[in-house]
Amino acid sequence: MQFFLDTANIDQIREAADWGMLNGVTTNPSLIAKEDGKFEDIIQ
Repeated sequence: MQFFLDTANIDQIREAADWGMLNGVTTNPSLIAKEDGKFEDIIQ
């Protein structure tokens, strides 16, 4: 089984990655729009 996180929140991604079970991250424009910051900075 693989675990993917559906978010654009960098803190959530880092926390889930620390668990050691995260296989990847998915996102979409609406999730990115909910985050503070510039689009380019968020997707890097």
